[in-house]
Amino acid sequence: MSIAAAAQAPAPRGSGKGHKFDARRQEILAASGALLNRHGLRGATLSMVASEIDLNLKSLRYYYKRKEDLVAAAFLHSIDLHQQLIDASEAEPTPEARLRTFIDGYFALQARVRKGEQPEFVHFGDVRALTEPQASIVFTAYIDMFRRMRGLIHQPGDGWDKQVLNARTHALLSQLLWSVVWLRYYLPEDFPRVANRFGNLLLHGIAPGRPMPEVVGIDLQDDVADGERLSRDSFLRAATELINAHGYRGASVERISAALNVTKGSFYHHNDTKEDLVVACFQRTFDVMRRGQNEALRRHDKGFAQLTEAMVNLVQFQLRPTGTLLRTSALTAIDVHLRDEMNFRMNQLTARFEDMLIDGIADGSGIACDARIAAQMVTGLINSTEELPRWAAGVSANTVVDLYVRPMFSGLLSRSA
Repeated sequence: MSIAAAAQAPAPRGSGKGHKFDARRQEILAASGALLNRHGLRGATLSMVASEIDLNLKSLRYYYKRKEDLVAAAFLHSIDLHQQLIDASEAEPTPEARLRTFIDGYFALQARVRKGEQPEFVHFGDVRALTEPQASIVFTAYIDMFRRMRGLIHQPGDGWDKQVLNARTHALLSQLLWSVVWLRYYLPEDFPRVANRFGNLLLHGIAPGRPMPEVVGIDLQDDVADGERLSRDSFLRAATELINAHGYRGASVERISAALNVTKGSFYHHNDTKEDLVVACFQRTFDVMRRGQNEALRRHDKGFAQLTEAMVNLVQFQLRPTGTLLRTSALTAIDVHLRDEMNFRMNQLTARFEDMLIDGIADGSGIACDARIAAQMVTGLINSTEELPRWAAGVSANTVVDLYVRPMFSGLLSRSA
């Protein structure tokens, strides 16, 4: 029996397992969500989960023999919650009505979690760290969820090919997942209002009816002649790509060294620890984002043009051979104090996007919107571009603006995007 089936199926007759067994298993799942979100797949242990529900480790292994089994069950439970939201949305007659229902349901679910009415469910940021056989089971369920979510957007006669539909579905899902990061700054009683404003921005864009400013793209790669700096940057690029692709656990020192054709000794010549390397990868990401913002501020005097150029250049950077920014899911791999510092740095950069939006509203180049939420969505879009080629095959730095950035300005359902 698969892990998915084992997580849902009732206990077999004669096994001595029944309602109490299933109830205890659900209690374990409920406790694991918050721990996995806080510590990541690397840091969370079965002992932590057992301690959380006052159960000894031996007893917990009666329900889940290995941590990987519990993690897979937690992801499948989270996927099932999203599937239930899709179930409640599919009957609506139009894409906008379906998406509004889905978004409202998602934010209502997050509000129940915040109020303690619903156990915290595991987020998907660390899902790439899964290994076989659990990975195939969870990814199959995740892809099914993605396809059903795509159905909420699709409408017969819309003329969109699979690449466009997949790109917009990825944008929808990524923005919802990113909202978990910034919803912490809102009170749960305000979530309905936040859901409405988020939905307006997602479905109608940050500047509906207004053409997206044309910008001249530039490569944000930091050209440094010094050989040591280039060698250091090669480590950072390789580590960033591997962590994004395989998660912290999957991006081993051996794998990073092999990608660069160097020894482990050479790795430790450049990096004291693997955690230090992750922090350095974040530093590189922040430097690139800051450079993109500075260039946009230098080249334009209108807020909307500044925002557009920064977005375009950073999104295109993600798809260049020497590009790629570290996904924020890697935050769970580092110490909580360092994580707070990295979150603070990211929020500083997001605040600069908010300033550009506010300046654009003030100088007339933009349109009035909730700049606070819109800025977070801009950061979310840039962050999620790294994963876009997995869903929209063939996308490149040359095509990503029309495919992925333009809908941010004119709306997810816009035919002109």
